[in-house]
Amino acid sequence: MRKKLTLAVLAKAAGGTVRGPATLRVGGVNTVSEAREDEITWVSEDRFGKELETSRAGAVIVPSAFGATPMPAVLCEDPQLGVLRILELFAPSVPRPPVGVDSTARIAETAAIGQGAAIGPYVMVGERAHLGRNCVLHAHVCIGADTSIGDDCALWPGVVIRERCQLGDRVIIHSNAVIGTDGFGYHFAEGRHQKIPQIGTVRIEDDVEIGANSCVDRAKFGTTVVGAGTKIDNLVMVAHNVHIGSHCILAGQVGLSGSVKLGHYVMLGGQVGVADHLVLQDRVRAAAQSGLTKNVPAGQVIGGTPATEHRAWLREQVQLRRLPELDATVKGLIQRIERLESAANHR
Repeated sequence: MRKKLTLAVLAKAAGGTVRGPATLRVGGVNTVSEAREDEITWVSEDRFGKELETSRAGAVIVPSAFGATPMPAVLCEDPQLGVLRILELFAPSVPRPPVGVDSTARIAETAAIGQGAAIGPYVMVGERAHLGRNCVLHAHVCIGADTSIGDDCALWPGVVIRERCQLGDRVIIHSNAVIGTDGFGYHFAEGRHQKIPQIGTVRIEDDVEIGANSCVDRAKFGTTVVGAGTKIDNLVMVAHNVHIGSHCILAGQVGLSGSVKLGHYVMLGGQVGVADHLVLQDRVRAAAQSGLTKNVPAGQVIGGTPATEHRAWLREQVQLRRLPELDATVKGLIQRIERLESAANHR
């Protein structure tokens, strides 16, 4: 049986106020269309208010200035943040290995394991590796030699952290992501592609989260850097010598080529590709599937391939859809001109 909480408790967690009976109890969070009588839903803008008229939800989270609702409401300045806080209250506990080292794990004698660490089945920790306090390593995680991992990190099953990499505190890395793979570097000589040694490393700073099956390559020399607070989605490729600033967002299937530099608070939509050695300054935003081929100044919003200023790109897309109509118009004008010229020549 799931727990139920009063609207008063939910409002306190969300930093909001209750409109209606504060003693009403709900047992979960759901979408407007799927919420049941014992669940709370949310609406972030007035234009979605009509959807509430057919919702079965027992309560709703809305902006502070939102109008009347057909069910009790929790009024929040930031409904999205309010939902986040309420979801934290209802989130089920996540299974994790117990504190200590599983009997099947292999920990090098020279490795240092911090207090409160939980190391699951078949984990491997290499020579001289350092693991901070309260870290959780789920099954089949592999930590390379001379790697340093900060406090309160969580590495999910199958994560590989190669040798000499550094992770800060509170880093989360999801299943099968690989940190510190060789950069993709070759020199064609003597009739073949000869591998360039990748002798650098990777530094992942505090509060970074990296999604499943993503890769962050080590530098050819120096360091590939992922800045503090940056969030990387699943299936993202970060190449050698890339420098990502703090609090960036990289959506699924983004690809950053070698030596790309991202400023702070950069946001890249799904499948964005960035050519090598480009610089994207602070707060650049790129629409999904954009192809970036030149540097982008701070604050610019871009889209398309090759990427251009976003509003200009939208106007281009509108004109492209009108091409059949414009083509017919041009052909009609050509025929009209030809008829006029023919009539003039026979006078």
